[in-house]
Amino acid sequence: MKTRRGLKNSLYQLAVFSLLIMLSACGGDDKKKGPSICKESLFFLIVCAFGSSGSAPDKGQDSGTYSIDTGKNATESGELGEIDEYEPNNLLDNANIVIFPGGSASTGEGIRLHGSVHSTDDIADYFIFTPKHSSAHHIYLCADTCNESVEDESVYIMIYDQNQTTIASTPVGTMARQEFTVELTAGIAYYIEVNGYAATDRYDYLLAVID
Repeated sequence: MKTRRGLKNSLYQLAVFSLLIMLSACGGDDKKKGPSICKESLFFLIVCAFGSSGSAPDKGQDSGTYSIDTGKNATESGELGEIDEYEPNNLLDNANIVIFPGGSASTGEGIRLHGSVHSTDDIADYFIFTPKHSSAHHIYLCADTCNESVEDESVYIMIYDQNQTTIASTPVGTMARQEFTVELTAGIAYYIEVNGYAATDRYDYLLAVID
């Protein structure tokens, strides 16, 4: 029977071997089309093999729930994953990678992103994710709770497709609910931006994305 040290070394060698195979299989990426599935898989393999380092927080997702008014005299509820943003993520090309927690078709899935923006030194935060289902996704900044969206004019939110083309956004420079619903396709990468262009003080936010 292997000792704990021997088992650890074997797992380490397996991870390195798998990493080398993936590196040889990954071709060049077209930056205009955003990260490929290969790049995303490589990122998670590196994290699993070597662990996180530096100031980036644990990307594990805590269990939670949400319950929101869909605006159709109904309430939608399901599992909610909690994720903290980490810098740098001020450009589309260095967007934080996030994933949905495991949920069922009957309960739905959601992620809630914790972060902050500031008009002078951290104007925008970017996130990239891949939906598990082709469906309408409700994207909004939480108010006091995530049962409703915030109404504000100092920030706006925007979503881009994998070609970095805007497909939906909240109004800029207008007091409005920071929310929208957009049809997304499973298996396709999308970017979300939280922009604090008029946030003269630090603006702490909770960004919810509900499938």
